[in-house]
Amino acid sequence: MKAAARLNDAIARLLPFLLVVAIATCGYFWLVQPRLGTYLRTRTDIAALYDRVRTLQQTTDRARALPPADMLTSMREFERRMSRDDKVADVAGALAKAVLDSAPPDTLRGFAIETGDRVQQTGGPAGRSTALVAAGTTADAPDPRVLLFETPVIYTPVRISFESTFEAGASFLWKIRDLPTTVEIRSASMTRGLPLMKVDVLVRVYQRGDTAEPVPLIPAGEPASTPAGPTAPRVAEPTGAGGREP
Repeated sequence: MKAAARLNDAIARLLPFLLVVAIATCGYFWLVQPRLGTYLRTRTDIAALYDRVRTLQQTTDRARALPPADMLTSMREFERRMSRDDKVADVAGALAKAVLDSAPPDTLRGFAIETGDRVQQTGGPAGRSTALVAAGTTADAPDPRVLLFETPVIYTPVRISFESTFEAGASFLWKIRDLPTTVEIRSASMTRGLPLMKVDVLVRVYQRGDTAEPVPLIPAGEPASTPAGPTAPRVAEPTGAGGREP
């Protein structure tokens, strides 16, 4: 009886404290915690927005520092990026190295590199018009962007295929950014297989061609020069005032 009485006295003394703790706990979960979570999410969003603003500001500053585009600067950049020498072997070697560095030896199957015939594209308006017409008819049409310059270009198609994991294919595509000359990834496909993925990439390796010699034009109103010699064709001279025909 005495123990029960002491327990009842202890509960009576602690009941106000327990009631305060229960009220504080309920108030925290119902009132404080939602507002605290909203505040933390808002602060995180504000920090992310500040990072975006900083990135956009840096991008804008870099864009403002670029010089205005002109034909001379564009030609220098074109000549710097597009080699005059044949870089097909170097590009093929770089592609093979990218495959071997990306795919583990135990997951590499059917690795092959094939090169096609060289194709020359004429620069200038004539080449661009031909490329635009062919672009709507064939999938292998010349790229009109490369023909924006007067210098003719030559490209050699290089096809590379292999079977490996998805991570190896993605790593290979990431590693072929820096090559000895300008290239165009004409097509790239990854086909699901069992158990490996088949990667097939077609690359055009570009180089500058030889500039054709300009053909001399005859100004209007001037007679064409005739070669000398007894067998050369004769051109009738224009009839002057008061003259007669021969």
